[in-house]
Amino acid sequence: MKAFWTLVAIVAAVLLQTALSRVFPNGSLMFDPFLLVVVYCGLTYGETHGMLAGAVAGWVQDVQFGGQVAGLSGLTKLILGFGVGLAGTRFLLVGAAPQILVLSATTIADALLMHSLASVFSIQTHDLSAAGLAIRAVVNALVGAGVFSMIDRRVGRESLS
Repeated sequence: MKAFWTLVAIVAAVLLQTALSRVFPNGSLMFDPFLLVVVYCGLTYGETHGMLAGAVAGWVQDVQFGGQVAGLSGLTKLILGFGVGLAGTRFLLVGAAPQILVLSATTIADALLMHSLASVFSIQTHDLSAAGLAIRAVVNALVGAGVFSMIDRRVGRESLS
C-alpha cells in the first residue's frame, strides 16, 4: 500500500504543479510539491522509501517540467529523501515545528544541491536570491506542515503502512 499511496501523491504533485505553472508561470520557483512528497515519505517510511520516492518524483519532475538533464532532479531528490528518512528514523520529528524545520532545511538543501550538481555538468539553472530561497523555504514549510497534519489527522500513519 505504501507504493500505491506514494504514486498517488506523485500524480497529485504533477497535477498541482501543472495547474500552478499555468496560473503562475514562475510558480515552480516558489513551491515544489514533489519535495513535499519526498519529505513525507522519508519521515513516514524511512530512508529506503524516501530515497525511492525521491528518485521517482525527481524523474517525473524532470520529464514533465523540462529539466535540462533527465535525472538531475531525481538525483537531488534521491539524496534528500535518503537524508530525511535517515534523520526521521534517528530523531523524533513528529509535530508541526520539527516538520517545518525539516521542510525549510530540505528546501534550501535542494536548491544548493541542484545548483552544485548543475555546475558539475555545466548546466544553467535558475539562480534564487537569498530572499527568493527564503520565500520558497517558508512556502514549502507552511504548506507542507499543513498537508502533513491533514494527512495524519484524516488517514493516520498506521493505516498508510
